[in-house]
Amino acid sequence: MEKVFSRVADYFSVLSEPSRLRIMYAVCSGEKSVSEVVELCGSSQANVSRHLAALHKAGILLRRKEGTTVFYSIADNATVEMCQTVCAKIAEGLH
Repeated sequence: MEKVFSRVADYFSVLSEPSRLRIMYAVCSGEKSVSEVVELCGSSQANVSRHLAALHKAGILLRRKEGTTVFYSIADNATVEMCQTVCAKIAEGLH
């Protein structure tokens, strides 16, 4: 089980960055190009690209290329559901 716990901790560490949660929020409604994600997140392209790469490497996002444009989408809806549940719980406590 130690190997499982270690991988789960690594997975959550990827999600522990607020910028990555913003990106997931932007992408959870459907596939987006990098430029669309940049616009929705209001961050620099370099910063968004770095976070997109981390989310892709962790298996959270899928990536596909069409010409020179790169598109990202959610790889696993369970991650989106988990994040939505946690965000709703935190938001509920803020009111």
